[in-house]
Amino acid sequence: MFKLDSLHSKQQKCVDELLRIWDEMGLTVPESQQRYTAFCAHIENSCHRMLRDEEQLLADICEDITKLKSALRSLSDEMHVAVPEVNERVGKVDVLRQLGDECAKLEEVKEERLKQLRQLREQERLLCRRLKKPFIAAEDKSVPSHEFLEQLEHTINGLKEEKMSRERVAREAKAEIEMQLAELEMQASGGVETMLLRDGVDAFTLSNENMSALSRCVDELKSRSQKNFETANKLRERLQHLCQLSEAPEAEQQELLSRLTGFRPSAISAIQKEIERFEEVRRQNIGRSERHEFLPFYAAEFNEEILKQHEDEISKMKKYRDEHAELFNKVAKREELWAQFLEFEKATSDPNRFKTRHYNPINEERERKRYQGLLPKLEKDLADLVKELEETTGRVFTMGGIPFREHLETQWAAYNEHKELEKKNRQIKKEIQTKEEMFFGSRPNTPRSLQKTRKRLHEVVNTPTSVSRKRAREDLRPVSESKVVHSSIRTPMASRRNSPQKQPPAKRQLRGIFADMKNVPTATSSPKTSTASDKEPSSSTSSYADFKPNAAANKHQTGPVTKGV
Repeated sequence: MFKLDSLHSKQQKCVDELLRIWDEMGLTVPESQQRYTAFCAHIENSCHRMLRDEEQLLADICEDITKLKSALRSLSDEMHVAVPEVNERVGKVDVLRQLGDECAKLEEVKEERLKQLRQLREQERLLCRRLKKPFIAAEDKSVPSHEFLEQLEHTINGLKEEKMSRERVAREAKAEIEMQLAELEMQASGGVETMLLRDGVDAFTLSNENMSALSRCVDELKSRSQKNFETANKLRERLQHLCQLSEAPEAEQQELLSRLTGFRPSAISAIQKEIERFEEVRRQNIGRSERHEFLPFYAAEFNEEILKQHEDEISKMKKYRDEHAELFNKVAKREELWAQFLEFEKATSDPNRFKTRHYNPINEERERKRYQGLLPKLEKDLADLVKELEETTGRVFTMGGIPFREHLETQWAAYNEHKELEKKNRQIKKEIQTKEEMFFGSRPNTPRSLQKTRKRLHEVVNTPTSVSRKRAREDLRPVSESKVVHSSIRTPMASRRNSPQKQPPAKRQLRGIFADMKNVPTATSSPKTSTASDKEPSSSTSSYADFKPNAAANKHQTGPVTKGV
């Protein structure tokens, strides 16, 4: 491959040229021999030096090949792929080039996977924060495998679908809440529904707790709307029945019923007012019908006979009143007791009564038991008297045109309905307070009387006495050492000892405050936070059934209507 003849000829030509130069220079044979020896040594050294360099280069290439093989093996293990095959039957330089290309490819794939992992982790973090799910920000130092990236991407797609589904549910719940609030004519009472209506669906946290709370809120609003719908239908049926009894024209009845539509609270209130108006008209009409039975009352001409008929009617009414005086007296007593009972219930339903100094729960419970004992007994006596009267006269005893038993049942039904409404209102207020405490925190409610006592005690303790104020003024007064004046007047010690000792004002005030603290009621000194519904004594009077007389006294009898009270 390489010919040594050409190298020898070139070397011989170079030696001949050197000899010619040395001859022209006039060098002797020993000098020329010396120079020739140096020339040969130089050539030999150059060959040895080049040989050493090439050997070192070969060693470096082999070392780089070993390092690249190790790096390629490490990258393959880190990326969970097989080690690429390299053709080692070629030269070392080609092997080194192949190994470098394979390492560069794996490094590029590694950077691409790490970048994809960072992007997927960021998407997962945002979705978990929106869905309020636990997210562990792990430090991904190792290169993820292709299967791991696919699994992570599948998880993120599931989170995206769940987010879209919850957003759709929240959007539907928002529309339903807005519609139900409009139908119920009320505002959001705080909690998740307020956050949803205020912030919108995009800013709403789609956690499991919030979605469950939204579902409960929608169900509660629907339940209220359904109750209003049923109440409105019952009231319309009652109003339609009263319209038919009033014998009003069909056109007026249809116009009234068509005007009172819907089941909003305002519509229910309007229907109730119309029912009350029709019932009042009915009572007045019944009273007029009883007056119409006495025709001489409407006589156009007055004579002795008409006067005698009036006197007879008055005597008859007085006799009827005297014969049944016990019944009328007990009816009047029962109505008076009922009015007092309603006033008592109104007073005991006020939560502010606990803050008054003269509140006594024992007296309140004693008064409640008194009504619980008097009302049932009085109503039972009335039931027996009414039954006896109806059996004697054969006519139904009425009050204001309404049978007396129906009158009692109507009063108790209205009372129970009012108590149930108050109970629902308390529950709603308690739920609102609970939601506000959950979101904004709570603090103990210190009674006002104790707050004032603490304030007065703080002011007295931190207020300097007259002696301390005097000493403070003396300390602040500038005094010159050269102008100190000593008084020659001495205060007798006996006068000081015999003079009455006045109690410092601070001690007097403290004594008054501690005396006031002893008078603070026990109910107001409790630091526990409680609502009015928790402090209110429970009443054993729940419904008319607790006061209702025996079944035999409640049977209605048919017959003409007698004159009522």
